[in-house]
Amino acid sequence: MKMLLDALDTAEPSRLALVDRHEQVTYDELRRQVGKIAAVFYGKYGDGQFLVLRADNHVRFVVSLLGIMASGNTPVPVAHDLPDEDIEYIVSKSQAVGVIEPLAVEAYETSTPEDHRRPDCPAIVMFTSGTTGYPKGVIISHANLRHSCQTIADYLHYREFPSAAVVLPLHYSYALLSQVCCQLSIGGTVSLFENFRNPIKFARQVTEQQLQTFCGVPSTYQALTTLHSLSPLELPTVRVLCSAGAAMNHARLREIQTIFPNAMFFNNYGMTEAAPRIAYIRDDDPRFGEPTCGKPMAGVEIKVVDSETHRTVPEGERGVLVVKGPNITSGYLNDPELTAAAFTDDGYLISNDLAYLDQGYLFICGRNDDVFNVAGEKVAPLEIERSLNHLPEVDMSAVTGIADEQRGMVPVAFVKLKSPVARDQLIAGLDGHLPAVKIPQRYFEVREFPMTANGKLRRHVLSVDDDSYVVREID
Repeated sequence: MKMLLDALDTAEPSRLALVDRHEQVTYDELRRQVGKIAAVFYGKYGDGQFLVLRADNHVRFVVSLLGIMASGNTPVPVAHDLPDEDIEYIVSKSQAVGVIEPLAVEAYETSTPEDHRRPDCPAIVMFTSGTTGYPKGVIISHANLRHSCQTIADYLHYREFPSAAVVLPLHYSYALLSQVCCQLSIGGTVSLFENFRNPIKFARQVTEQQLQTFCGVPSTYQALTTLHSLSPLELPTVRVLCSAGAAMNHARLREIQTIFPNAMFFNNYGMTEAAPRIAYIRDDDPRFGEPTCGKPMAGVEIKVVDSETHRTVPEGERGVLVVKGPNITSGYLNDPELTAAAFTDDGYLISNDLAYLDQGYLFICGRNDDVFNVAGEKVAPLEIERSLNHLPEVDMSAVTGIADEQRGMVPVAFVKLKSPVARDQLIAGLDGHLPAVKIPQRYFEVREFPMTANGKLRRHVLSVDDDSYVVREID
């Protein structure tokens, strides 16, 4: 497989490729529709261009995205409701020649299928958040995508379980690359769900369709387990479960295994620049219960280095994770300065995640840019959050640093509670699990957390004075 489109050519023609609540298409129908869309786009834009495509969880989006690839152009998927100013920035940065909606059948049904695929063009460009506040366009080549699809499909046993229930948004790499593209690369069936607002209905449909794989972020599993405690759920057809996007609270695992009684569970770590996977661990690994995301997937090399010198640090010592492999992006679209700054001199991508290695296992400690100093000691919020999330009264937590006259910064904790708790109880629960300097002295109950669409916590949005999230300070 040189390109994802090549895999479509060899799939079983009569097998269902894509399903949503409105329609379904077989691989034979998919190939024909992709060719017709390619003819439309090639006729209008030629090839070698970038096309911004508004994403949604429908068959029409996936077919249109593949059609752009087949026209010799590169799709740039964005959220369907992305504000105009963000669209304008992405169009300007990518020099895109069009912003398009997924094509309805009527827009191309009279066309004759054409094939203008170009392996030398990027497969996809995905704009992801940047530390400057502006999104950066990650270039995913056909070679990047090919390696990811083959390797992820191998370790997740997609060939044995060739169907997926997809609830995560498709303008993010997690769902689009590691679910949709991976399943299509092995001739599997992708069932697209518009949203996850009704888990009971979702569970029924997954079972009726006999879907075998499911991917979520921690907030997805939080929603499932919360509902399960009120009205028991069971999805017996699912055989492969994945979590990624943020640290998984292992305290939920027993409930998750009750909901998915026949599934093996994988905790994954990655980033868009890795298309999108770096490491994983399966639930039968002897170290699964530890806060590790496992070992690198096949073909991926990792090191932990000093953030300033990029020299490898000793095992067990914290530093910045750097990554190399055939799945790793070559850089950022039309941004040579950002690209140059993103790699070490020996060609490793700088992840900006704090990490350490122990006998080949990767432990992520938080973001380098989330870290703050308390009396000269570096504090990573994720470390404190993991300990907080193990307390029986805490459902979920977020930690940030606030200014302090004596120590520069101090940690404060925002918690969503399972049951009432006093401040002294929280402090006592952390004692012995964290150094004293890392134990927050102030705690704020929240009704919910600010999250991105793909389930990542937006810590920087939280403020002790903002009652849009904060209910009260815990005494």
